[in-house]
Order: sequence, then C-alpha cells, then structure tokens
Amino acid sequence: MYRYHQAACTAFLFACCAHAAPVPITDPTFMQAAVVVAAFDRYAADCVAAGGFSHEQTAIIDQWQSTQQVDLIRRRLPQLDAHPAQGQQVANAVQAIVSTLATRQIGGCPAAVSVTRLQEAQFARVAPQLLIAEAAPAPVPVPDVNAATTLAAIDSFGFHTRPKMGYGGFIALDIFPVVLLRSGELLMDVRALRFPGGLPAHRAAHPGDWAQWRRQGVKVELLTEKGWVPLAFPKTHSGLPQGLVLDGLFREVGGTGNLAVGGSAAVAVWDDYRFHPDGRVERSGGAGSASAFGDTSVATGSSTPQRQGRYRIDGLTLDIEYADGSRAQHILITDPGETGDIGDVIWIDGAAYVRRKGA
Repeated sequence: MYRYHQAACTAFLFACCAHAAPVPITDPTFMQAAVVVAAFDRYAADCVAAGGFSHEQTAIIDQWQSTQQVDLIRRRLPQLDAHPAQGQQVANAVQAIVSTLATRQIGGCPAAVSVTRLQEAQFARVAPQLLIAEAAPAPVPVPDVNAATTLAAIDSFGFHTRPKMGYGGFIALDIFPVVLLRSGELLMDVRALRFPGGLPAHRAAHPGDWAQWRRQGVKVELLTEKGWVPLAFPKTHSGLPQGLVLDGLFREVGGTGNLAVGGSAAVAVWDDYRFHPDGRVERSGGAGSASAFGDTSVATGSSTPQRQGRYRIDGLTLDIEYADGSRAQHILITDPGETGDIGDVIWIDGAAYVRRKGA
C-alpha cells in the first residue's frame, strides 16, 4: 500500500502553501468560465430589453453573483481582445448557445437564471483558483501551515462518486478522490490541500465540501442528509508508492452546451499531459466549439503551444521542470491498484485526467 516519506511530505506541503499565480486568460479553466459569464450577460441584456427580471429572479442572480464572485471573471473578459483566437472561440461558443435557445423561443430571463444553476457556474467550487488569483493578484502573506500537524491529521485517501454535467450538457458519473482525516472529517475537494491558510481556512470558507466519516467493519461510511452511506469504493490508501511512473496521454475535458436537452451547440476545453516512463512530459491544451443550424454546421478550435520538460513523483507531489527552466509542483492522487498499474484516471490538483486510449 501507499507509504509517506519525510522528503515527500516537505515537498507536498510546499506545494500546498505556494502563492497562487493569476490564471492565464488562455487557460481552459478561464475560457470555460468566460463562456458561462458572457452567455449570462447576453441573456441578462435580452431580459432587461424585454422588461427585466422578476423580484425572485433578481434575488437568485444577486446571490449567484455575490457567492461566486462573478465580477472577478467579468472584469477580465476584455483581456481576451489581446488573444484573438481564444476570444473568437469564446464568442463563437456564446453565439452558438444563444442562437440555439433563440430558435426554441426561450426568453432571456429564464435562460439567464438557468445559467446561474449550471455546475460550471459555481466558480467557488469548480474553479476557486480563478477567484483567488483575481481577488489577490499580487503575492500576499498566508498563514504558515504546520507540516507535522497537517500530515498527522490525514488518515488516508479514498474515492467516491457524484453526478456532473459534461460536454454538451449531458450528465455523467464523476469518480473523485476524498481525504479522510483522523478527526473523523472527510474532505470532498482535494484542491483544498493547497488552499491558502491550510485545511482550517478551507473548512471555514467552504463548509459544504466537508462531511463526517467512520469505519464500519471493512466499509467506510460518510454522513449525508440521508444518514450514513457507504463510500462508493471501500478501499482507502495512505500515500503513493515509491518508484511510481506515468505513461500515456492524460486529458482533462470540460465544457458546456445544450446537446443534452435537444440543442445543437457545445463548447469544450481540454488540458493534456503526455507522460513517458523515462521521466519526460509534454503539456498542451486547447478549446473547440460546434453548432448546427438547419443544414449548416460550424466548428472552430484553437490550441496552446506544447511545453516539454521532465517530471518526478515524490510522495503526493508531481514535480515538473520545463525546458525553459520554469518549475511547477502539483498534487497527484491516483489508485495504483494491486499490481502498481495506475489505471486510466489520475487527479492533478483535484482535476481528473483520463487516459486517451491509442494516443
């Protein structure tokens, strides 16, 4: 099973406490958020032109914009003008979605409210790095996190499932890692491991990402609104094994759209890591959209330049040194199985990357 090592612990805690850098405008995570906010703004403008939101709709929208800090993303949208390819990609995606709903005679007011309820629109949960980076673009001091205290608090890692909205609006089953603490608390967002101020700060800011857990024989259970339910996968792990290597192309895909409700528009963004057993790694990404109107279909796409480097796995840290001399440290979680094979999914900083077969 997994084992901790002191050197790995030090590197891991360093990654957790590092200052967050602003997310680039061309990052797939920002581009997806840009599509959501820009689509909402278009619907909101149509709603105002038609008479405005009701009191109830206004309350829903105000709460969403406040809790998700939408203005932090909205104020960056003009920066897309400096990146014509990505800016056009976002504009095309928004236009495709808006045009498709217009053909179905869905009003701007209900359409705007529906955007606020998308999983992709819950930025504080799905993309907190966007909000942290923009709220404090300059490095600021963060409370020191005691390494021994943090490591002593962790019991193990496990895996659970939840529904999520995927490309085109379809509902998919998301398998995600959870952190089991010795206190009996369970963390359902592993990105909190690098939250400024540590786990206590994240718990205070995002209580909805925390639950209670217990062991019942060989089963692990967590406390929900329906009572105690078993963890989807009963096996838990306490670390990553020595000598673990990665091999293959792993991709994270996100997106939005309305294919699942009979529409014909979708936008996808992706982030790729191609790992080699000898320690080499290449990173790239891109975005694309597709829409259809009658007999006409439109597809657009763009990609980011490939970055090459070398990687090393040390405990729970994925350390990458790129050819240009820059370095990046990420939190890596995966289930190597009984034989040491990592399977088809890895989690990098809490995001799921799926192995691309035959790539």
